[in-house]
Amino acid sequence: MIIDAHTHIYPDHVAEKAISTILGNTSGQVNAYTNGTLANLLSSMDKADIDLSVVLTVATSPQQGQGIIKWLRQIINHSPRLIYFGSVHPADPDYKSVIREMAAMGLQGLKFHPAYQGHPANGKEAYRIYEEVAKNDLIMYFHSGIDLSMPDSDYATVERLAQVLKDFSGAKIIMAHAGGYEEWDKVLDLFADQSCYYDTSFVLDRMVRDQHAMKLYRENEDRFIFGSDSPWQDQKNFVDFLRNSDFFTPEQKDKLFYKNILKLIKA
Repeated sequence: MIIDAHTHIYPDHVAEKAISTILGNTSGQVNAYTNGTLANLLSSMDKADIDLSVVLTVATSPQQGQGIIKWLRQIINHSPRLIYFGSVHPADPDYKSVIREMAAMGLQGLKFHPAYQGHPANGKEAYRIYEEVAKNDLIMYFHSGIDLSMPDSDYATVERLAQVLKDFSGAKIIMAHAGGYEEWDKVLDLFADQSCYYDTSFVLDRMVRDQHAMKLYRENEDRFIFGSDSPWQDQKNFVDFLRNSDFFTPEQKDKLFYKNILKLIKA
C-alpha cells in the first residue's frame, strides 16, 4: 500500500492560474508535474501505483474557509482514493464554526501555511485556531521552514514552529518538508524533544544526501511519512526513488509508505 500524505489540487476553473502564479513566484526553481486538477492527480496516482492521496488546502484569506467547505462538498465523493484536509485563516472571525463544520464533514485535519496566510506560526491569532483544531481532535499539518515561492517571509521558520510544538505538546501535528527545507541541522536542534510527525514532501531525494536529515530520520523512524508535494514533485519519481533506495530497509519503506500515516488518519 502507498499513501501520499501531501498533495495539492485546485478548483478546475482556477487551477491553471494557481499553477502559473506559483511557478512565476519561484522563478523557475520548481516545476509542475500535473495541471493542478483532481482528474490529473488521479491520473498521476495511477502511474505511480499510489492507493490514496491526502489533499491539502490552504485558506489565504479570512473568508476562504467557507469557500473551501463549499468546494470540498462538491468533490468529496468523487473518488474514495482522496482524503481531504481543510484550512482556516487565522483572521477568520467565524473560525470556530468553520472548524466544527469541517470536522462534521469528515475532514481529518487542517493545513496551515503561515507565509501564504500572512500570519506568524506562533502568533496569538494563529494560536486560537490551533486550540480549536486540537479541541476537535483534528490533525494540524504545517508548512515548515522556508518556501521557495516566498523566500523573504519568516512566518514559518523552524524557530517559530519549535515554539508551536512546545506550546501544543500532545496535539496531532505533521511538519512538512521533514521539518524545514534543507534546514535539518536546526530541526534536529529545536524539534529534538518534541513529538510530531514529519513528511518527505519535496525533499525526499535531498534528505538522503544530508547527514542531518538522515540523523533526524533515524531518530524518528516511526514518525516519518511519505509525501510528494504534487504537483511540485512527480509522484512516480518519488515512489520509484523510495522503492529502489538502498538507504531504507523494506520495513522502513513500509513505514514510510503507509504504516506510520495510518497511526494518524482513517483510510
